Amino acid sequence: MDTNEEFPDQHDLPAEEEQFTEEEERSDVSNIFYQALVGSTEGMTEEEADHYLSTLLESGEIETEHLLFERIVAEQSKQLPMPSYHPDRAVREASLARKDQWKANEGGELTYIASNDLEVYLSALGRSLEVSEAMREIRKLSESTVLTARILLGLWSVRRTNKQVSKDGSVAILLDEVLQWQGIQKHSRVAHPGTSKRYTDGFRVEQKQRVLQDMALLASCHVRGATTVTFRGKTTPIEVDGPYLRYDIVSRKTPQGEKIVLGFLVSPGSWIGTYEQYQNVSFAQIDSQIFTLNPQNDRYALRLGLYLTERWREQAKQGNFSAPIAMSDLLAASMIEADKRHLTSEIAPRVEAALERLEEMGIVGKQLCLTSVNKEQARWGKDWLAAYWEILPPADLIRAYATLPGSRRRRAKKTSSQKEGVQQLGLLPSTNDH
Repeated sequence: MDTNEEFPDQHDLPAEEEQFTEEEERSDVSNIFYQALVGSTEGMTEEEADHYLSTLLESGEIETEHLLFERIVAEQSKQLPMPSYHPDRAVREASLARKDQWKANEGGELTYIASNDLEVYLSALGRSLEVSEAMREIRKLSESTVLTARILLGLWSVRRTNKQVSKDGSVAILLDEVLQWQGIQKHSRVAHPGTSKRYTDGFRVEQKQRVLQDMALLASCHVRGATTVTFRGKTTPIEVDGPYLRYDIVSRKTPQGEKIVLGFLVSPGSWIGTYEQYQNVSFAQIDSQIFTLNPQNDRYALRLGLYLTERWREQAKQGNFSAPIAMSDLLAASMIEADKRHLTSEIAPRVEAALERLEEMGIVGKQLCLTSVNKEQARWGKDWLAAYWEILPPADLIRAYATLPGSRRRRAKKTSSQKEGVQQLGLLPSTNDH
């Protein structure tokens, strides 16, 4: 999974003076900052509130970190560029793996060995967690953890070069932003009986707590191991060992002593510097609709979408988006267990329905089964797992990836089914490597 191309940066934000020349130009996300401050005055008289806010804002008590959050402008786009490196895949797999796939190593710590041979382990305060402690944390890892990671590091990739909202390699991110990217609606209530007017009292406490839990889990996930990158046309070995993500909580205390979280300063672990040192900059474009998939009801679609995002980024280097994949390999890479006891009755129908849902949403451009599977016979599960599928990204994503430096388009002979899929999307011919 060598990576050495950079996705064009099209997310430069305007200067601060251009953002806030008029009150109505403040973004919804920026207003969250002010709502947090105003929320701290609840229960005060108008005079007390005015004095508190003026003191907070004018006395210099708000440090540089706090001002970063005022400058945030919401990124609302169909695609979000996210880091797509070996550690990203390793943490995704570790978060979605069965808990019994975490094994104790020779040193007695629980670890997960990813498909790219990187090792994921849990650590806090500079020490590996004891087995019992680690298992408690491992049980909390889930699809939500991966979604939070993709959103946080996606926003980091967008804001990292914007000095208005970044500092020392970290970027300012509001907690509410993560929930907004997931399509979660704020809780609201009727103003009074007999009216349709409603008031919102923000996101639920349990929703915010889930994000905080995900962030703590991601910071405790450490990745170590040896892998390779391509540097100046040569395969170069590198080693990584450290936290997957770093963050600091930025908060402010009210006069009553209550702590209000304004947001977080977030960055990847030092591993990303190892890649960029060798000019390996790799960002995948993830469809923002994936963030809105329900981890329970859309579990298969979510897992497939997360993996396909990584797969398409790798295929973009050679331009071979039509390269088929065996269903067994697709399930394994997506962290979907092929339980043979329920394969034909539950798993196969659900997986095919998930692929159709992704296609309907436009996350997948086209999905085709290239191998005939006779489902009328008594036991067709084995044939279904061995069947090859062609799963194409949407046409606009292919066009975007075509602009990557070094991307190549390869011509190869295709089956009639493959040609049909490409023609329906208006795509250029590409390879048919198995």
